[in-house]
Amino acid sequence: MEKEADMKKKFGSLARVLPALLLCLFCLIPSAYADIGPKPEVTITVVNAPEGELYLDLLAQGEPTDSPYNSTAECDPALLDRLRSLEGDGWVLAYTTGAANRAPVFGDVRPREDGTWRFSYTGLPEAFRVAAATADEAQAMEVPYTRDFVSNIVYDWQANTVRDATPTPLRFLARLAATLVPTLIIEGAILWLFGFREKRSWLVFLAVNTVTQAGLHLVTGAALAQAGWHFLNYFLTIVLQELVIWGAEAAAYAFLFRERSRARRVGYAFAANIASFVLGYFPLHLLYGFLVRL
Repeated sequence: MEKEADMKKKFGSLARVLPALLLCLFCLIPSAYADIGPKPEVTITVVNAPEGELYLDLLAQGEPTDSPYNSTAECDPALLDRLRSLEGDGWVLAYTTGAANRAPVFGDVRPREDGTWRFSYTGLPEAFRVAAATADEAQAMEVPYTRDFVSNIVYDWQANTVRDATPTPLRFLARLAATLVPTLIIEGAILWLFGFREKRSWLVFLAVNTVTQAGLHLVTGAALAQAGWHFLNYFLTIVLQELVIWGAEAAAYAFLFRERSRARRVGYAFAANIASFVLGYFPLHLLYGFLVRL
């Protein structure tokens, strides 16, 4: 009886803490705007480039527009003309010119302070050819590159080719670890609080979370890393997937755990997923800068 009363006390405390966590976190969300949510982006590092100033843009298929969204008033007109000379045969510069059938692309033909180029927003083409120009020459890739939701690529000027900054398998494992490790810590603590002690339960817990987290990354791709900068983006990116995960984990725990009642197993799945959904944002937010550079 004493043990049961102690467990009820723990559950009661947990039931009070979880809603408070949700309330506090939602209070951190600024006013929502219609234009919020993860946006695709590509970051480009140039290697083996010639000396001098270099302008870079993305060639995409489409019709040029007469009213480009982006101003190039502060750019060198001669360099811009050299960059525009690469347009033709249905290919237009996504940032400098803009395509009539696309939303805007944000960025700059000039490098940022860290020496990289970054283009983003809903008009970012899925397939593009990197185009670059110096005072003496201009060139563009022959074969288009197809990006992920968030891509970090390296453009080799001499070879006129691009490659991923981080190999795909390594990038996937790094992003998986960024959510799996905090999930195991948070949900493992709650598993202990719910009174699950058997080795089998912990092995099932480890296997189920590894599978569901891997599935989450396969579905959301790099969008989850991009969402880490803002909680509302994070919420919009994974809330539906989180509901699916909760259902899958509740079913798995109900049938694979051998200790405690099925009601407690399902209750644990609900409490653990709420906690990891809320608290898991913070490590992802802190790792955002690292994840989007992969």
